[in-house]
Amino acid sequence: MKLFSLKKIIVVILTLGLIVLLIAQLSLPSKPSGKEYIALAKKYDVEVLRDPLGIPHVYGKTDGDTAFGLAYVQSEDDFETLQSIIIATRGMRSAEVGFDAIESDFVVQFMGVWDTVNAHYDAKVPEKIKLIAQAYADGVNLYAAENLDAVSRYLLPVTAKDVIAGFTFKTPMFYGFDKILSDVVNGNLLIAEASENSVPIGSQGIAIAPHRSAEGQTHLLINSHQPLTGPVAWYEARLNSEEGWNMAGSTFPGAPVIIHGHNESLGWANTVNKPDLVDVYQLNINPDNDNQYLLDGKWTDFSVKTAKLTVKLLGPIRWTFNKDIKISQHGPVMETEHGLFAMRWAGMNEVRTLEFMLDANKAKNINEFEAAIKLKAMPSINFVYADKDGNIAHYYNAQFPKRSVEADWLDVLPGDRSNLIWNEYHDFTLMPKTHNPVSGLVYNANNPPWQATDGADDAKVSDYPASMGIESFVTNRALQIEALFATQEKISMQALKEAKYDLSYHPQSNQIRHFSAWLAEQKDSAYSTLEAEALSALRKWNLSTHKDNEQAALAVMTLEPVQTGRGKKVSFDDTTLAFKTAVSKLVKYHGSFEVPYGEVFRLKRGNKNLAMSGGPDILRAVYGQEMDENGQIENIAGDGFMMFVSWDKNGLVSSEAIHQYGAATDLQDSPHYNDQMEMFVDHKERRVLFEREEVEKQAKRRYRPGQ
Repeated sequence: MKLFSLKKIIVVILTLGLIVLLIAQLSLPSKPSGKEYIALAKKYDVEVLRDPLGIPHVYGKTDGDTAFGLAYVQSEDDFETLQSIIIATRGMRSAEVGFDAIESDFVVQFMGVWDTVNAHYDAKVPEKIKLIAQAYADGVNLYAAENLDAVSRYLLPVTAKDVIAGFTFKTPMFYGFDKILSDVVNGNLLIAEASENSVPIGSQGIAIAPHRSAEGQTHLLINSHQPLTGPVAWYEARLNSEEGWNMAGSTFPGAPVIIHGHNESLGWANTVNKPDLVDVYQLNINPDNDNQYLLDGKWTDFSVKTAKLTVKLLGPIRWTFNKDIKISQHGPVMETEHGLFAMRWAGMNEVRTLEFMLDANKAKNINEFEAAIKLKAMPSINFVYADKDGNIAHYYNAQFPKRSVEADWLDVLPGDRSNLIWNEYHDFTLMPKTHNPVSGLVYNANNPPWQATDGADDAKVSDYPASMGIESFVTNRALQIEALFATQEKISMQALKEAKYDLSYHPQSNQIRHFSAWLAEQKDSAYSTLEAEALSALRKWNLSTHKDNEQAALAVMTLEPVQTGRGKKVSFDDTTLAFKTAVSKLVKYHGSFEVPYGEVFRLKRGNKNLAMSGGPDILRAVYGQEMDENGQIENIAGDGFMMFVSWDKNGLVSSEAIHQYGAATDLQDSPHYNDQMEMFVDHKERRVLFEREEVEKQAKRRYRPGQ
């Protein structure tokens, strides 16, 4: 059963001639004049300096001033994405775009995003965080008021609650909540607009202590892998306030803080982790009363709320569709043709994520950084940490449910036992972590926390309960990191860069073990002459994804089912089909199955189309989409914004960074729309301007939003 049969319902309504009723019930909200937002902006004291690459350096007197300025510059560079995120967080995208967003809107209401924010905002969000959130909202409102032609009727006013709700809605998606929700509804895709979640992405962070580095410095690699465009693509900024906020790094549209980067004292990289943070309960329904479910031997009433979903039909015509959502003591209930399932997940009542992030941004040492983590306000995400004092650490951070009863927590749980409903999270002491290992190296590349250093002092799996559901899959990137550094007594910054841009698969990776076993079973006689020749070419592949490698494109395309399987068993038949398809496409578009890899895998933006090295689950991460009519596969996810950070022996910070495109995210007529692409594909970085005096000397534009 599909989640909705809205299209059929609407067609029936129209067929019955009720269009008059539709029009009578609906009207578009009017656009405000915007004058009040322009007037309100004058209370903020902030200056923006754009450097030669258009990167915004935001200097505010207070933290609120800086957040206001960040919102304004993000709006300047990509207002369309920022606006769509805010409207989506409200569950109102289908009113703007129609049926394509209806399921995403339903998920917002199923998760109770606004129930949570409205219930906990006053008591659990500190006043300083409300100020930051409202200042950010005011920055968006100012830009909108100045550019009313680009503003949706469903946007203004943006509020502090919109900002808080964005974290409540988005953060569970990083550990795969949407995928599990989709599975509950028997594979129906629930978040049609969130296509980035279907892309196999990774991330890596590496930190090196002074005693392991060749320069006697602390080094940090910040290298998250995200979609290159859209709501979770990285936006670079430099933030400073006179209240001690002093960060360089990147963030997402809608976030008033730097999500990963560094200040003068410390920095961190984020990588996705996916422990078991969602529980699904199958409910027994009273055959005589479908509003009751069995719990501890008694029939218990559901509470019910109504999701109101406004959908664009034609022109100005909208229709509000009501759908009841049942709620059990476990959580909201999804009704499917296979039964009723209640869901419970980490972060389901969380409104403190912005507080955690601001505290991390302003932390000055490892104790203050750990104090932020101890808030337990971030549902998931690894942190690879380094600081000027030489401390390095890996934190396998998550809100781990305190599951006190023995059960198969990875399976669907019986819904009739209240002792399976957890209400607390484990504290910081039970978070897997590796702190200042003897080897002087920590890393994460979406691998288990038991593999976080090249020494013997990793966290031990035996010290943690199985009910935490910690992942076990080891990525190719994790294997390569250890292999590349295994023989290096000292690691220089140059060696760190060479490792980050490594282009090879490890012989013992999941991909190559499968690939080798598949190749060993293939008989030339089972293939056409052309395909048999292609098999011979594959046997020559040296596991590299360099842009000049002539077997890499065929190999990477053949391995596509293994990549998307992420450790799950893949049949040889699926690999064979991928191989045959790859041969056919390469010959069709390039005249040969042996073609330089960079002629197939490309980075595209505006008028630029550049050859790339790297591939899926390679340390130089490149994830593509379907081959186009020119025989090219466009890079759409993986390596994007990245930083190399160092603290010297005197504790002074310096960093280099690169963005896959440029600072002007959505401004196609700007020189900064794609001006970093050549450096990016050539594996080069540019120095980050951290000191204001240097920024002022090089600034190409200075202005005060709202003044």
